[in-house]
Amino acid sequence: MNADPTAAQATRRLRKLASISAFSIVPASIPAALMALTGERAGRCITYGENCGSNPGWLYQGSLLLAGLAWLTVLVVPRKAVNRSALGVQLAAEGAFLMAVVTTYA
Repeated sequence: MNADPTAAQATRRLRKLASISAFSIVPASIPAALMALTGERAGRCITYGENCGSNPGWLYQGSLLLAGLAWLTVLVVPRKAVNRSALGVQLAAEGAFLMAVVTTYA
């Protein structure tokens, strides 16, 4: 009648990890932004608008959108294999966002 208890526990664990990862992107962005601001080109870009980074704006928005969709997939879809894959996509998208923030003024 009920699903396997270990499968239900694994699904809950994946959902918990995905939620922790989703909510920790904002606190993780703060040190990433500080790292970007300590670069040698950051002062010149902020002051004079010269030598600013070449990251396109869609990179930031797209990676956050992809991470959000993957997070929702983990929360909604009941299959463990799909949840694992979606969690991997979520972590990769969040990593891409943080790398884009760090390399803003590169």
